[in-house]
Amino acid sequence: MKSILILLLSTYVLASSPVTISEFSNSLEDELGLKLSRLDDVVQKVRVRKPNVFEKWLMNKSGAEATYNDKTNTIVLREKNWRGRRIVSLSDFLKGQEYQFSILASTIFHELMHADFDVLIKGSRTRSDIALKNTQRWFSQNIPGVNAHIAAHEFFGYTASDLILGIKSKLQDLYLAHGINSYKNTCFGRRGLKRIKKRLFPDGDIQFKDTLNIPNFAKEFTPNTIFVKGKDINIKGKNFPESFRNEVYHHFVENYHAPSSSQDLLEVARRQYGNLLQKCFEDI
Repeated sequence: MKSILILLLSTYVLASSPVTISEFSNSLEDELGLKLSRLDDVVQKVRVRKPNVFEKWLMNKSGAEATYNDKTNTIVLREKNWRGRRIVSLSDFLKGQEYQFSILASTIFHELMHADFDVLIKGSRTRSDIALKNTQRWFSQNIPGVNAHIAAHEFFGYTASDLILGIKSKLQDLYLAHGINSYKNTCFGRRGLKRIKKRLFPDGDIQFKDTLNIPNFAKEFTPNTIFVKGKDINIKGKNFPESFRNEVYHHFVENYHAPSSSQDLLEVARRQYGNLLQKCFEDI
C-alpha cells in the first residue's frame, strides 16, 4: 500500500508542474517552417509529464516510446524527451546529430496530436472534425474487429509523425540536389558543384529550385500502415480514400502551416541555407 501511495503521489507531483514546450516548438518552426502556436492551447488542456515507476515498467515491457490516455488527457513521455521540466529542443544536440531530435520530435508531435484530436477538434464541427469522423466511419465499415475511434486517432497521430520526418527528409533531398551537406554545413566539391550549376543554374541565377516536384504532400505524409493495439493495419491495401487523406492533412496545413507541396519548402530552404548556397557557387 505504501508503494502504491508513493507512485500515486509521484504521478500527482509530475502532473501538477507546468511543462515548457516553447523551445521544442521554436525548433520545429525554425527547422521545418511549421507554426506551432496551437500547441500552447493543446498543452493547456492536457497533462504532459514523465512516467512514474510503474508506467516506466509498462513502457519498457511494451516498447512504447510515449503514451496518451484519452480518459485523463495525459501524455507520458520517456525521460529522453526531457531536459528538466522542458521538452527537448534542437539546441540540445550537437551539429550533425540533429536527426536524433527529429526522431524524438516525431514521437512527441504524434502524442500531442492525439491530444489535439480530443481537446480541440472533437465536437468542434470544423472541417477537421468532419474529416476525422469520416475517417472513423471508414474504419468502422472497412476494418472489422478494430476499434474505429482508436484507428482514426492513430491515423491522425501517424500523419503527424510522418509529417515531421517527411519534411526533414524532403529538405535534405532538396539541399543535396543543390550541393549542400546540411549536417556539416558545407558545400560539395568543385567538380560536383559545376555539374549542379550546369543543370540548375545555367543562367547564373543562384537560388533554390523545386527539384522535388511533388504537387501534393497529403499522399506523401499520411500513413499507409497504422499500429492499433498490437496489430499492423495496412490501409493502402484496403483502398483508403485519397479524399480522406487530403482532408486530414489539410488540418496540418491550416493549423500548423505544413507544406502543401514541395514548392512550399523553398521558403524554408532559402531562410536556412540561402547564404551558403550563394557562397557555394561564388567562383564556380
